[in-house]
Amino acid sequence: MDTSIRYSKQHKQLFLHAKENLLIDDSFFLKVHGKLNTYTGEANGTAQLKRKFLPELLTAFDMGAKYDSESREFTYDVQAKKTLPITDSGLLSVDIKGGYNFNPWSKSGKPRGIVELSYKIFNFTEDQDLRLKIGYNPFQRKPYFQVRENNWTLNVDLNGDWSVVYDL
Repeated sequence: MDTSIRYSKQHKQLFLHAKENLLIDDSFFLKVHGKLNTYTGEANGTAQLKRKFLPELLTAFDMGAKYDSESREFTYDVQAKKTLPITDSGLLSVDIKGGYNFNPWSKSGKPRGIVELSYKIFNFTEDQDLRLKIGYNPFQRKPYFQVRENNWTLNVDLNGDWSVVYDL
């Protein structure tokens, strides 16, 4: 189980976050996320049952169903990712990610997508790796960047929002 502590400018409260991917067979998995607000004690989570496809054209392709306890919403979900290495080592790459959530009760959908330039630096300092990302979300019209060091992640967008994640 992956666990982390999260804080953001938007929420101004500390969250404990946990996630787990449970493999059902070679192509089906159950993905569970949970978060606990350390100030209010409120707990929320999502559960997704997905089927993973490994097409030749894409890096990853998933389809499934998702329930979100915070919004009390059940949706169908499709998402895909394509990684295009720029260097032979794969340390510099462009990632294109996209998806679509569809709510069958309200008959409404929500597209999502990003384009990222990712650069990985192994052994930036002794025992420390670094990953830098700069990206753009066309659906929110937001450029952003991310700096990740072994356990710490800083996310910042140009609207002034930011978040910090520490992986336990």
